[in-house]
Amino acid sequence: MQEGDILHSEDLLLPDNNEKETAAHTPTPGLPLEDYLEQVEREAILKALEQTGGNKTAAARLLGITFRALRYRLKKLGLD
Repeated sequence: MQEGDILHSEDLLLPDNNEKETAAHTPTPGLPLEDYLEQVEREAILKALEQTGGNKTAAARLLGITFRALRYRLKKLGLD
């Protein structure tokens, strides 16, 4: 519920704009799309594993994928 007639961006509880995260996902010029997507996927998986202390089951849950899918992606990216 909002008091008054004006709705402000703070009222929407949007996440903060973090320039660091935006810059991390800016494609390198000339980098093929497949390589870029692989880079983003690798970063997301490594971050999830770091946040879960290396627990693959918890990392898969955090990423919204199955444990089996995480194992497949780890092998595909050479991270197993």
